[in-house]
Amino acid sequence: MIERLRAPEDPERWLQDLGIDPQTWSAGPGTQFAVHSHAQPKRLVVRRGSIRFNDDEWLHAPAGIRIPAGFEHNALVGDDGVDCVEGFESTTPAP
Repeated sequence: MIERLRAPEDPERWLQDLGIDPQTWSAGPGTQFAVHSHAQPKRLVVRRGSIRFNDDEWLHAPAGIRIPAGFEHNALVGDDGVDCVEGFESTTPAP
C-alpha cells in the first residue's frame, strides 16, 4: 500500500539526509506509466502538478509518498504535468 508522507520543504536535502540519492524528473499531461513494481522502497515528492497512482490515489503538489518494495502500481500524470523528486531506499544494512 502507498503511504502518504508530509512533503518536505527541500525534497533533495530530505532524501540525502535519509541516505537516498535524489533524482528529478518531469512528465507531460496525460503521461501513463504501466503497472510495475520496484525491488527497493521508493520515496517520491511531487513538487509541481499532479499524478494519480492505481486509479484512485491522487497526489497534488506539494505531496510525498513511500511505495514499498514489490508493490504493483501504475500512474497517470494530471492535466498540468508533474515535476517530482524521488529516490530508492537502500536495502543494504548499515554497518
